[in-house]
Amino acid sequence: MPKIPQIMWAGAIDRFGGPEVPSIHSLPVPEPEAREVLIAMHTAGVGVWDAEIREGRYKTGTERFALVLGTEGAGTVVASRINVFNVRDQVYS
Repeated sequence: MPKIPQIMWAGAIDRFGGPEVPSIHSLPVPEPEAREVLIAMHTAGVGVWDAEIREGRYKTGTERFALVLGTEGAGTVVASRINVFNVRDQVYS
């Protein structure tokens, strides 16, 4: 099984706003919850919706800051809580 680091680097925001608010954060690697997988990202995508999330257009009231931006990417499954994906599977999300 691959060694999972305790810390990750991520593009995140501490508040909603314009293009000046994202910055690189050092954050704890999350534990996958039921029906989730943890992916070691090799490539991350940026879509127009990421700017809209950053601006607060999709607020749910449950956001926690630092809020990691990015909803698509490709990488390797390093932990899985579902039977569909196994550790070491290459995936796109």
